Parts: sequence; C-alpha cells; structure tokens
Amino acid sequence: MRRLRHIALAAALMLGGWQAAMAENLTISGLGTLPLGDTVSVTDGKDNVLGDLFKKETKTKGYGKTAKAAMWSILAVPPGMNMYPEKGPYPYDSLHMYQLVKKNVQGTYTAAVMVFSGTEDDFFHEGRKRDALFWRDAFREDAGRPTSLFGMPKISTAEFQSFLDMVLKEKRGDSRSVKILTFTPWHAFKDDDGTYHWSQEAKVIITNEKGLSYPLWVYTSLYRQGNRYFLIEVNGSHESADALGDTILYGLYGLKRSGT
Repeated sequence: MRRLRHIALAAALMLGGWQAAMAENLTISGLGTLPLGDTVSVTDGKDNVLGDLFKKETKTKGYGKTAKAAMWSILAVPPGMNMYPEKGPYPYDSLHMYQLVKKNVQGTYTAAVMVFSGTEDDFFHEGRKRDALFWRDAFREDAGRPTSLFGMPKISTAEFQSFLDMVLKEKRGDSRSVKILTFTPWHAFKDDDGTYHWSQEAKVIITNEKGLSYPLWVYTSLYRQGNRYFLIEVNGSHESADALGDTILYGLYGLKRSGT
C-alpha cells in the first residue's frame, strides 16, 4: 500500500464508509467503555475498507522486517509483542476502527482509534514466551514493575531517537525518517477502579522516501481483561493531541470494564 498511512486514514474517516451510529463514549467489546464526555463524538468504523487494506498489507511475506513495520512497532507496540508475524494467528485480523471528533470555536479536531484484541497466543506466538510471561503479570497491583522496562522508561529522547534511527537504517523497504519531538515511554498507570493499564505517547515528524513530511501523534495503551489483551492505538495530528489528549487520558483512566 503506497499511500501514506495517515493520509489514507484521514480520507477514510472523512469521506464515508463508516457506520452512522454516534456516541459520547467509546465502547470496546469485551473490555468496557471509555467515558469521553459530551464534547467528543465517536463514529464506529467497523468493516471499513481501510481496515481490510491494513490487514492484507501486514500479511505480506516479509512485512514484519520492513522499515514501516519497525517504525510502528517502536512507536505503538508494547516491547516483546509482535503485531506482524510471518504466520497466523495475525493480530491485525482483530482490528476495529473508530473516529473521534471534537469541535470548538478554534476548529474541528479528529483522531483515529485502532483497537486490537487477542490472547497470549495471538500476540506472542513467534518465540516471544519470555516477553509473554512479563506481560502476563504486569497488570497485577502487587506485580513487580521495573524502573526500566526493556530499557525504555529511563531512556532519554536523544537515546530513543538514536535507537529508532539505527533500527530504521537496518530495515528494508521504503526509506523514511522519524524525528522525535516528545516521548513518554511505556509505563504502568493505576486506573480509577484499582486496575492497571500501560501507555506510551509520542509526537513525531515523519518524512517519507519522497521527502514529504507530516506530523503525527501516537498514543497507545494496553489493557488485560481475563486472558485477553486489548491494544488501543490513537493516531492524530499534534493539534488533535492538544484538543483531545486530556479527554482520552481521562477516558483511559476511567474505563468502565465489562461486567463491573
């Protein structure tokens, strides 16, 4: 898929093909509801054609070894989790997309939400058992949480930039660069109900092989419900981060879990 991911995503969100149902909260089947208040509208993008394109692309032989896959793995995937395996089960098959919109006197702000769900076998089935053991226990209140998860929480922005540059240089596929503007690495957060989730946030400038640059905000959170993981990835512009960031943050903390 040659088009820039954010352009394709914006086009699909704005031009149609999404279910008409609107809501003030984001309900994720099997996990629960994120309260977003009455200033944000949520459009359910289930069965959108763009989701099918993403799923098809990630199953391309060798895709997990490309620069594009490496970039998204570093920016949006918990350490040790593999979103792009060479054989099934494929985590992207669980993709469910939503659009968030906030309007105020300054303008209209949008963000795309991509939700993935699956068991340990879905996310860690290609030689990642040690990482699976860490995440299996990472959500307990009494779990030991290292100050440095896979080297990430103590890493500086400059160190993270160097690591990202090195990884992308070694990967095949289209040439791209990523400039890290702000970065908050994976860390555990205690929710309002006493449970825990993990989140990472970054604001970056991405430049593709043609020299075209665009800003991107990536906010990703990981929950565990029973024996299933739920990975929630929010993508938008830097302006959308400023307009929607606090609302999403409070929604993640205030998750009303299913059955509770």
